[in-house]
Amino acid sequence: MSRTSVLDQVGHTPLVELQRSSPHPGVRLFAKLEHMNPSGSLKDRIVKYIIEQAEANGTLTKDKIIVDASSGNTGIAMGLIATAMGYRCRVYMPSSKSRERRIMMNFYGVELILTAPDNPHSHIHACEEVVAAHPEQFFYLNQNGNPGNYWAHYYGTGAEIIADMDGLPVDAFLTGLGTGGMLMGVGRRLREAHPKARVIAIEPTQGISKIEGLLHLDGSYLPPIWEERWVDEHIYVPDDTAIEYARLLAQRESLFGGISSGANYWAALQVADRIGSGNIVFVCCDRGERYLSTTMCQGMDGGKTL
Repeated sequence: MSRTSVLDQVGHTPLVELQRSSPHPGVRLFAKLEHMNPSGSLKDRIVKYIIEQAEANGTLTKDKIIVDASSGNTGIAMGLIATAMGYRCRVYMPSSKSRERRIMMNFYGVELILTAPDNPHSHIHACEEVVAAHPEQFFYLNQNGNPGNYWAHYYGTGAEIIADMDGLPVDAFLTGLGTGGMLMGVGRRLREAHPKARVIAIEPTQGISKIEGLLHLDGSYLPPIWEERWVDEHIYVPDDTAIEYARLLAQRESLFGGISSGANYWAALQVADRIGSGNIVFVCCDRGERYLSTTMCQGMDGGKTL
C-alpha cells in the first residue's frame, strides 16, 4: 500500500503468534508488535492522536511549542511526529535514561531538558512548572493526564487486536503500566467484545527500576488518567527477570524488544501456565536497539576472533 507520509505508518502493527513459547498445547500466545511503529514504540499512537485532536479543537497552533515529560519513548515519538507536522517540541527527561534515547531525540531536533536522576518524577514536576509559568508558549501534551492517551488505544490498538484475532476470544491481555493509557484503552475495547477478557497490568517490583517506562504504583505518584477499574490484576516483575526474558524473547521468537517487552513476555508465560488453555495477547512495547548501552545488553557484544 502506498502511503504519503510517515504519519500514515503509525498503528496497524502486526499481531503475531509465538511458535516456541507456550507451556501448554491449549494456550496460544500472541504478541502485538508496537515496536514496529515509525519511531519504534507504542507512543507514536498517543502523540499523533493527541496532536491531531488539539489541532482540530484549536488548542494547538503553529506558534506553540509541544512539550511533555517523558522517560524516553514519548519524547522520541514527539520528535518524529512534531517534525513531520511542522512543530517545535521540548521534552523533559531524567538524566538517568539511556544514551540512545537522548541521541534519538536530538536527531529529531527535540529541545531536550535533563532533570535530576534521584527523583523518578522530577521531569514531570519540571515540565508542569514551566507550562504553568508560560501557558501561552506551550501546548502541553500531558500524556499522564490527557484522556486522548487511552482513546488512541481504544480506537486504534484495541480495535486492531480484535480484528486481527479474527473471531478468536482474547482471554487475557497484558502490558506494562506506564501512564496506563494502553491498559485502559485496550482493556475497555476488549471487554466490549470479550466480556470475560482479563486485563493485566505489569509493574516492576520496586519504584526505582531498570524497566524504563513502567511505573510501580507505590502511592508516590499516580497518573491522573489512571482508573483501576479497567484492570483485573497486577503482576510484579523483578528487573533481572525482565532483562533475562527480553533476551529469551529474541532467542526463542526473533523479537528484539526492550526490557518492558521482556517483563510482559515473562508475565504472559506465568498466566499461560496458570490458565492451561486460552488465548493471551501481550505487547512488545519498544525496540531493543534503544537499550544497547544499558544492563540489558551487557555482555552481549562478544564474538569469536579468527
